[in-house]
Amino acid sequence: MQIHTPLGMRDLIKDEVQKKEALKERVENVFCAYGYQEVIAPTIEFLDTYQKAFSNLQVEQMYKFFDAQSQILALRMDMTVPIARICASKYKDALPPYRFRYCSNVFKVRESFAGRRSEVTDCGVELIGLDEQSDLEVIACALDTMAAFEMDHYTLEIGNSSFFKVACQCAKIPEDKREELAQKIDQKSLVDLKALLDSMDLDPEICLFFEKLPLLNGEAEVFEEAWRISFDPKLQKIVRELRKLYDNLQTLGYMDHISFDFGKVPHLDYYTGILFEGFVQGVGVSVLSGGRYDSLLKKFGRDLPACGFSVKLDYLLESLKAPSKKVLRLYYPPNKQLEAYQKAQILRQDHEVSLIPSESKEIRIEEVSL
Repeated sequence: MQIHTPLGMRDLIKDEVQKKEALKERVENVFCAYGYQEVIAPTIEFLDTYQKAFSNLQVEQMYKFFDAQSQILALRMDMTVPIARICASKYKDALPPYRFRYCSNVFKVRESFAGRRSEVTDCGVELIGLDEQSDLEVIACALDTMAAFEMDHYTLEIGNSSFFKVACQCAKIPEDKREELAQKIDQKSLVDLKALLDSMDLDPEICLFFEKLPLLNGEAEVFEEAWRISFDPKLQKIVRELRKLYDNLQTLGYMDHISFDFGKVPHLDYYTGILFEGFVQGVGVSVLSGGRYDSLLKKFGRDLPACGFSVKLDYLLESLKAPSKKVLRLYYPPNKQLEAYQKAQILRQDHEVSLIPSESKEIRIEEVSL
């Protein structure tokens, strides 16, 4: 009989557990330093809680089942939605802002993995009740969190989900074409993107805007190009806001680890403004992601702005070294078992101690590195 885990799941043992626990501690220390308070939500939610926030396509990717009353339940797919629910119910009489942090497993059905898994540990923060002026705080926290990974090469790519959405509105692009257009831009499929734009009968300056969008990324030089192709004052306003954010991050000393991507489009329906992803060398997917979601809480009865991000701890494990620690092994003969236990009680006040039966005549203590 073959014994294995369900598709998309996996066990963590030995070094993997040590690496994950050490990383979790470092990340949570950053969150605590920024004043975020821990919340714990149940693993299981009512499906309609997520249906308030997600599209049908995203809901299809959730693990679903029935309770005894035939109500449809689901394993949580992220922590932002449960925290929005908590904010609307448990904090309805408390004045904002609220700073929440969490570290919980989340679940998503994945048909093909490419480094992704169906169960991962999400550690993140949500700053609720402050407008876009707080974006700088959340992004600084994200950058300090990535520094806590203790890896040499990491980058936070910053964009704005409104840049694409506002352009579509100004260009009067039909809803049924926006998702396809977003997909071509996100995948940087330049040939397919041009073919799609040619079929839409748009003004040349609008076509130029969308053609340039997938390649509109970099550092300071990107703002001049973004301004040049912005065909509406609303788009220029977004460019100015991102440029101000760039200047503020430069003043705070984060310039070595940031870039700007105007072609970044949201993968979740609830993002409304700033959008960012964190990448580290040697990992082919983003390990940190977040953004502003000012419309989400309104769906739960609290009309409050919000911004946050989360770290997928599991995606980082293969790129990290296991922390080194020393433990004591106490070897004892059978006739000195009680004496060995007494000695171990004293040693455990300052050390990790493993008791090991031995054929030796005396109790022996050995320090080993794990």
